[in-house]
Amino acid sequence: MNQSTGSPPWAERRLRVMRSELCRVVEPGDLMGWAAVTALGVERTHQLALGGEEPSPGEQEAAARQAAEAGLRRTAGLRDALKRWRTRAAQADGARDLAALEDFGGGLLIPEDAAWPQQLNDLQAAAPLGLYFRCRGSGRSTHPQQVYAAAADRLPRPGRCIAVVGAREMSDYGGQVAAELAEQLAAREVAVLSGGAYGVDAAAHRAALAAGTSGFASSVAVLAGGADRFYPAGNEPLLRSIADHGLLLTEMAPGSAPTRHRFLQRNRLIAALADAVVVVEARWRSGALSTAHHALELGRPVGAVPGSVYSASSAGCHRLLQQTPAQLVTDAAEVMQMVAAAALEQDPLPLPESSAQRHRSDPDPLEGLGEAERRIYDALPARRLTTAGRLSQVAGLAMPQVLSGLSRLQRRGLAAETNGQWGRARPPAP
Repeated sequence: MNQSTGSPPWAERRLRVMRSELCRVVEPGDLMGWAAVTALGVERTHQLALGGEEPSPGEQEAAARQAAEAGLRRTAGLRDALKRWRTRAAQADGARDLAALEDFGGGLLIPEDAAWPQQLNDLQAAAPLGLYFRCRGSGRSTHPQQVYAAAADRLPRPGRCIAVVGAREMSDYGGQVAAELAEQLAAREVAVLSGGAYGVDAAAHRAALAAGTSGFASSVAVLAGGADRFYPAGNEPLLRSIADHGLLLTEMAPGSAPTRHRFLQRNRLIAALADAVVVVEARWRSGALSTAHHALELGRPVGAVPGSVYSASSAGCHRLLQQTPAQLVTDAAEVMQMVAAAALEQDPLPLPESSAQRHRSDPDPLEGLGEAERRIYDALPARRLTTAGRLSQVAGLAMPQVLSGLSRLQRRGLAAETNGQWGRARPPAP
């Protein structure tokens, strides 16, 4: 942001408008949107999506190659995607949408922003094109620059954000556990992230808001509809309070209605933004379980609160404990221990050096890597590039594990990406 004028420079504003219009026409889960933007850039993708021009053969090939390298084997081509997007082209007015958001204290964060949550990059092809936000009440009393600064301050911080999710039709037990857990987390200045729904979500949000300290965004809600629509309507007072004291986030353009598909897509954002996901109550088939599975695919720890064997509301939690690496948790201390253990597994504290180690010229760059990351690193070619799809085959890992593992290797300087292909950034020490 331009700190001297209090408004974004033209190029930044123009980019924000274009991304807003792409968010309007590209439905969450349409991964060709990411492939096109990555291969062709925001401006060219925007030009094709909202205009009548047809992509060149080279552009089609570039988008298809990007999709294939990301493992999107069943994704239709760019021409088919453009047909989908153009059905909504008449609705796209990014300047209008941004102005409407700014009227009530909102805006659009984009990947080009310094404040963009880097955790979302772990989603790779499923990363959102932008994130709309709302972080105060209504009215024009706050300048847009201050609103964007407030949003940046209230975004979930790595290591300080736990998602608490669960059943909409919670039991008294579930409500009590969710509230106590959220209260304990907020008292530790750990943000509580959830979906703003009835039941466990609402109980967690309310308790986190009540326990939060001044100047700390203790509650963040990720919505399945537009930031200008409080859904469900019965939670409007709660959602307004979150907007005033915490943060509302959504990838949906203003005015967008929540649908079942959008709820399920929203869950991946909750999983990516959080350091861990805790499921308090969930039936055998529950939307909360999809959030947990997204988290596991991203390498995030998952906790499940046990319940009565006679309670259908806890069947999903027990299923997680039986069938996945989810861990049994009962309070905030156990949740934070789970997060700390996961962090140590990825980047363990150094042990005291032996004399032999002290004489070694270089440390082992693979030290501290988990099993999946080591397999991915071993599969990376040393002197050429390869695709994520090929790495999945060589390493014997699912594509989501490969993509999140590559992201972690890249952050540690062990993997490098060039035009969507991957190779080793440096060879391991002997």
